[in-house]
Amino acid sequence: MAFTDRELNCRDCGAAFIFTAGEQEFYATKGLQHDPVRCPACRTQRKMMRPEDREEIPHFGVYASYGGRTPRQLHVASCAQCGQTTEVPFVPRGDRPVYCSNCYNDVRTKQEERDAAEAEAAAARIAAAAAQTAERDQERQEHVGAVVADPEAL
Repeated sequence: MAFTDRELNCRDCGAAFIFTAGEQEFYATKGLQHDPVRCPACRTQRKMMRPEDREEIPHFGVYASYGGRTPRQLHVASCAQCGQTTEVPFVPRGDRPVYCSNCYNDVRTKQEERDAAEAEAAAARIAAAAAQTAERDQERQEHVGAVVADPEAL
């Protein structure tokens, strides 16, 4: 498809600007079907503005932006450990406990300690099993060595 330069009018300032053939080709490769409605200067100025400074209200999808532009929606809940009221970034379902930040840190620390103790116990069991296996192998080798040395002892 052959592209040619076209003159368009800016929505914001009303000035005429050229929509070049190169820009049109770029738009086509990106799958963009609509022509730009703002001149390059107004586009740059608009990109620099925060959403709340624009005249139109920003529309956010189902998922919240974690880039800091959308406020995080918090829900009030009661801490399962101390009973203090707290706010959490999810809807409490009731089937799992909700903790305030202090209690959550305590619970997490205790869980990490339990996990470390379980890992140590597992390592000790593995070492004991390896020692038993080595001991049995040693006994078998001694028995095989005795049989080879005196086959009539059987």
